[in-house]
Amino acid sequence: MKKVLFLYLEAFGPTGGIQKFNRNFLKALHELSVDGKIDADAWSSYDTVNDPKYFPAKRFKGFAGNRMFFFLYCLLFSRKYHTVIIGHLNLGIIGWLLKKINPQLHIVLIAHGYEVWTPVNGKKGNIFKVVDEIWCVSEFTKTQVQVNYPWITTAQLKVFHNTIDAFFDIPTKFDKPYYLQHRYQLQSSAPLLITVTRLSSTEMYKGYDKVIELMKSLRIKYPNIKYLIAGKSDQQEYNRVKSLIKKYGVEEQVVLIGFVPDDELLDHYLLADLFVMPSKKEGFGIVFIEAMACGLPVVAGNKDGSPEALLNGEIGHLVNPDDINNIEDGIDEAINSLVSYQPKQLQQTILSVFGFQGFKNRLQEYLKVD
Repeated sequence: MKKVLFLYLEAFGPTGGIQKFNRNFLKALHELSVDGKIDADAWSSYDTVNDPKYFPAKRFKGFAGNRMFFFLYCLLFSRKYHTVIIGHLNLGIIGWLLKKINPQLHIVLIAHGYEVWTPVNGKKGNIFKVVDEIWCVSEFTKTQVQVNYPWITTAQLKVFHNTIDAFFDIPTKFDKPYYLQHRYQLQSSAPLLITVTRLSSTEMYKGYDKVIELMKSLRIKYPNIKYLIAGKSDQQEYNRVKSLIKKYGVEEQVVLIGFVPDDELLDHYLLADLFVMPSKKEGFGIVFIEAMACGLPVVAGNKDGSPEALLNGEIGHLVNPDDINNIEDGIDEAINSLVSYQPKQLQQTILSVFGFQGFKNRLQEYLKVD
């Protein structure tokens, strides 16, 4: 039986796209192990404990940020594996060394997005000289890898899209939660836009600042329109966003609601009429497929991996994230389309394309196990 080792940064800490990918990757590895297809272990450089519903504790080791111990442990105890999957480029040096020690070892790198969109040199970049396969979360990222590392062959590159979480509570009804309508003092007749993302001063590419700027003109067309921005923020970015809200005079339209706990996330998707995030550095955008799994239409940027989550515009609205007029036109078009959209149909499309079972099947196929 093929022995597989997954080396990754973090899955059970602060929630982000990569953490969500890792959790479901762990779940898929474990299910394939239970099915008798592989024998999988997982070691994390940052997690301290795991969630057993995704991966069993007895097959998991967490190193709580002790990078030196993690590094040495990988070098000393990874010899028994046939395939080692490197969960992020930041662990690439380990993959390079393991390949040097054991040239027969099959090394796979997962490319999430921005970290591989520009050429990487030095020790971190050595992984591209020895890697056997690169699994990219989008066609966009695959193309960037081909451009930046031309010696990587097409046969070495595979697309491994993200998935709806295996435990995501898929709604069967699409009613707006009254308690949230009351909390945010919303009028049911007015359009409600929402963005769910981390607000970081080092990641100012999500596009919510442009949507804030547009609210002044949007409120003329849509009286009582509201825009909720959900997500944890650092102080610097919080201050910047608050100053933008004041600058454009949209204090009544834009509400920063902060971090949304997992048990309220689905209800926030159901509450909104439109998910808007004209980002330009998304490797894929798990948040888009989460929103659409709740029947929520999406407006996304067209210059990164986002279009693939929207099936290249077939099930959503794509806009130029650098063109504020185009963003406004996209929001307009999406709002005007609300009268005819079918939430259940949107949900079914997303689940059929990005459901967990397909994610697991793809992993089995790529690992070449029957």
